[in-house]
Amino acid sequence: MSQLSTSLSKIFGIIFVRSQDGTRLYSKYYPQLFAKNLLRVQEGVLTDIEVQKQFEHNVWEKGKRVGARLTKGSETEIFQYCQFNIVMKAFNEVHLFVLGDFEENEIILSQVINGIYESLNHITKEHINKKTLLENFDQVIIIIDEICDQGIIITIDPAVIIARATMKDTEAINLDKQESSGSSGGGAFSSVFASAKRTFAQQFMGSG
Repeated sequence: MSQLSTSLSKIFGIIFVRSQDGTRLYSKYYPQLFAKNLLRVQEGVLTDIEVQKQFEHNVWEKGKRVGARLTKGSETEIFQYCQFNIVMKAFNEVHLFVLGDFEENEIILSQVINGIYESLNHITKEHINKKTLLENFDQVIIIIDEICDQGIIITIDPAVIIARATMKDTEAINLDKQESSGSSGGGAFSSVFASAKRTFAQQFMGSG
């Protein structure tokens, strides 16, 4: 994958919601990098968790309209909502959004979401859905943390991201062919993410 310079690039947030109804599955915001007025949206102020959830639902609503043509996770849609540039991918049962401000390069945002997609596609053996995201929740969190540090983009190279998430050498990562063996790194992080994983599971169980 060709890489753009991401030295000054940043994202405002990453959001996973249920495709069925736009309910939050997981989200992470990085408001400390941005002016305070960016936090004020039509739903309220994004420091409030209930405002965040309504905002995420409305982002999903608009994304669903503009991205109706999306048929597979490899496709990306770009749109604007409030004061954000947003890129979106739709998987089976899950919508993923990456948010940046209007000044952020849309190509960089697209490469961030593609990095997440390719990394998730690898660890789930090309079956990204609610069940596989739950089963690999610890690695989902690590993937996001490897891509950006407090919102500043560090890498968008899937091979590097996967290697760090699975605790393997970069040379051992084959993005064209899924490995038959399970991740060697998941167990080391299981206790750290157990509580978050239970919360994630509870949200899934309410999806019907």
